[in-house]
Amino acid sequence: MRHIYLSPHFDDAALSCGGAIARHGRVGDASIVVTLFGGKPDYARLSTFARSIHARPNAGADPIDARLVEEHEALAILGAQSQTVAYLDCIYRQDASQSRWLYDSEEAIFGPVDPADDSLVNELAGNLMAFAPIPGTCRIYAPLAIGNHVDHQVIHLSARRLHDAGHTVCFYEDYPYVVRDPAGLEKTLTRWSERSQWHSEIIALDDTDLKQKAAAIGAYRSQLGVLFGTDENGGTADVLAALLSFGEKVAQAQGDGRYAERLWRLPP
Repeated sequence: MRHIYLSPHFDDAALSCGGAIARHGRVGDASIVVTLFGGKPDYARLSTFARSIHARPNAGADPIDARLVEEHEALAILGAQSQTVAYLDCIYRQDASQSRWLYDSEEAIFGPVDPADDSLVNELAGNLMAFAPIPGTCRIYAPLAIGNHVDHQVIHLSARRLHDAGHTVCFYEDYPYVVRDPAGLEKTLTRWSERSQWHSEIIALDDTDLKQKAAAIGAYRSQLGVLFGTDENGGTADVLAALLSFGEKVAQAQGDGRYAERLWRLPP
């Protein structure tokens, strides 16, 4: 089986699906993580908001190159292939005339998708077909967009086009947003479709899966402070504790195994 994980940014697939990806490798299935918003902007021309993001601790002189190195390290731990697509992260995107930054605040990146990105949804959907040109040859995984990050929303909307074209598309729970907003999962499911249309699929995990996932997430050193409140020298103890807690809650909710990740699917 071939598994294609659509990751908005460097770290999203590992955060949300790292246990499943690790398990694929152990049973001989091929996994590829396609990071879609991995393009490098013109660092000399950034919005004030983007500059503030780059000024965060551990961002580095070249944040994109630094995060790409982290991505390769993390996915090597999980046994997955890595592919980066050069679309720009939302904080770097402008309208067609390049006179307006589309997302220039924290509120904007967790708000509605800007109408200027409508064409991006269409373009992305078309390009994603290249990774899986024939329905039924692989499973595609995309974010549910819990938390409403606009890049997650864009990929969700594009992946829905793949679903409508007959591809097998599973939607994953966006970690850590699913933890930060306990009501976020239900709000997101009902936002995208009738709640009764969604069916969950449990991915049972064991200690090895969770530890491998934690080690991979620990490779994203520049993001640990934002995600878990630890710095780049903090190791993976806090990461593992958080993942174990969440994995137990998912498994208990489903009554299947000790730890779990959960996917959601719509009927064909």
